[in-house]
Amino acid sequence: MKKLSVILLVLLFANIVVNAQSRTDDEAAIQKTWARFGNSWKNKDFSDMKDYVTPDCHWINVVGMHWHNLKEVQFAHQVFVNAFLKNAAAADKSSDLRFLTNDVAIMYRVTHIAAFYPPDGVDRGTNKQGDKDNIATIVFVKQNGKWYIASGHNSDVVAQAAASDPVLHMPK
Repeated sequence: MKKLSVILLVLLFANIVVNAQSRTDDEAAIQKTWARFGNSWKNKDFSDMKDYVTPDCHWINVVGMHWHNLKEVQFAHQVFVNAFLKNAAAADKSSDLRFLTNDVAIMYRVTHIAAFYPPDGVDRGTNKQGDKDNIATIVFVKQNGKWYIASGHNSDVVAQAAASDPVLHMPK
């Protein structure tokens, strides 16, 4: 019985070590997938989106436009970076990753978006947007050993509203 207990303990420890290494590898792979999106933005070229986004993906942008598949998501991002987002740099600020299962993870990502001027990139004196933080919820799925973006939704962070966040005043 003692020998069986030792064997079970060794197997349990080995399983914990393997799972921890796997989770670290998955976290790194997810960060690389997100970096590919960032590179597409920076290069103003989303033609490689099929390599890191699922064909059936969804995306809801900051003003509530809902795109329903890779073709729509890729097209919309490309149109926007060619027009009013062409000079808007994006700088990642923070990230929080949560695994729901071994094959599904959610990232909460804060990015600072530089100023931009919709709808065509021209400053008309009253159309300035951006120059603020944006928070995105990105759903990643692991398919055939590779991590892909399956869904995204981003929202502006409204600094003036931050002081009114009820969680800041929640009893401890």
